[in-house]
Amino acid sequence: MDTPHAHCTASAAGQNADDIHVDRAELLQATLCLMGFEQPFTAPAVPALCQFIRHHGVAGLLQPDRVQSQAPVYVAALNAERQRIVIRALALGAGLKRLVAGFTARGLQPLALKGPALAVQAYGNLGARGGVDLDVLLPAEQWPEGLAVLQDMGYHMAPGQQWPLPDAAHELVLTHEQQPRIELHRRLLRHQHLLHAPQRITQVLDLQGTEVTCLAPTYALPYLIAHASQHCFRRLIWLMDIHALLQRADLDLELLASQVKRSGTCAMLDTCLSLLTVLFGLQAPAPLQQVRRPCRASREMVELALDALRRSLSDDQVATGQGLFKRVSLDIALQDTLPARWQALAGWLSPTAKDHQWLALPRGLSFLYPFVRLFRLALRRRGDEI
Repeated sequence: MDTPHAHCTASAAGQNADDIHVDRAELLQATLCLMGFEQPFTAPAVPALCQFIRHHGVAGLLQPDRVQSQAPVYVAALNAERQRIVIRALALGAGLKRLVAGFTARGLQPLALKGPALAVQAYGNLGARGGVDLDVLLPAEQWPEGLAVLQDMGYHMAPGQQWPLPDAAHELVLTHEQQPRIELHRRLLRHQHLLHAPQRITQVLDLQGTEVTCLAPTYALPYLIAHASQHCFRRLIWLMDIHALLQRADLDLELLASQVKRSGTCAMLDTCLSLLTVLFGLQAPAPLQQVRRPCRASREMVELALDALRRSLSDDQVATGQGLFKRVSLDIALQDTLPARWQALAGWLSPTAKDHQWLALPRGLSFLYPFVRLFRLALRRRGDEI
């Protein structure tokens, strides 16, 4: 994704592969440069750069001319990363085609989220975006039939998963010995009050001869923004997906702005636009400028996200660094309305599948699970795994 004046040059032929010093800002700058943005390339250590690119899932978005202009040691390593993600993307695409065919043959209506469908939608290239699993949303009433289809295909629930799902859980992870892992969703996001189904706008894509239904850009963008916010915007690929969709010539910005307001993601949009400006030099379109909601929470999220991006942090590392109270309060503050904040708080207190597994209560005592949830959140604050 070249910007009009993007330019980068290597300042050295490369550093020793076992160089122990890693400049996090340097890695981010080099990666952005290789993706076509106006950032300096200061020749970071090759292994560290490859690891950084792999963590952020952007190897498929490296610009070939930028890669080829670097020293041979970079060219070989970066081309290997691009090949790795293309192979993975093709496997995910094939997996999604099989999954959609199996579901539609039984009259089910799967909705592809992110993954191969988003790669085609945002970049026009299946190989531009890899991943580790397939995310598919299926209406709740179709789950029994859908799970039967997946079982017939050789899928089984991953360890630690349970069915039926607790109210707070919105996805079920299924694994296969040879096929990509599947995350089956019954709603778009963890928070039930965001992006309700009646607002959903979809489109049908041609995925190598298979018709795949996914979210249209005007609805996909609020979803992607809320999803990235849920994970503190900690990976470049999530921001690049949003950036790429915003560049579409057919994007109805007025409709998008109305969907952002309707979905309750105005403060999250402010965080996202700030990050897109800092990282990619984006000039936010006027309709989005009008609905973004600058606030203290959105500014805090920007700082948190930039730190997580530079340091390639995981969800658990971000949560540990923040602390329980800060994480919950920031998430609640990013909700646009008071009712939404109450609902977000209720969501944090709603028991998950892991809470039920941690302590099996008799049916008559199930009302005590919110207290179990609070206790386990307190354990997490002390660094225990939840």
